[in-house]
Amino acid sequence: MNFVLDKIVGMAVIPFIMFLIGYLTGRYIKPWIHANENRLAQAQEIALIADRITDEMLLLFPHQKWDDWLDKAVDKLIKSAGLKDADIARREIAAQLRRKLGDEAL
Repeated sequence: MNFVLDKIVGMAVIPFIMFLIGYLTGRYIKPWIHANENRLAQAQEIALIADRITDEMLLLFPHQKWDDWLDKAVDKLIKSAGLKDADIARREIAAQLRRKLGDEAL
């Protein structure tokens, strides 16, 4: 499985997909989201949840490449859609994971 993923990266498919996601999000989804207050609030909640999940995956599986790509894609979507930056989620999850690991060690 890692060989196939490495091959995809080698062919530059992932960077192209990331560019395409950013372009389409900024061009079509961002205006649609920002046209309505309820849509914007829901999109921000969904973005925060998605960012929390991908950040937790990065902490749990630090040596996997696919979770890095997924995290970058979610971050690109958040930025392209003009939503609030979710760095708070990354710090919160890191603190919770450190606390959990510290409690288990006791």
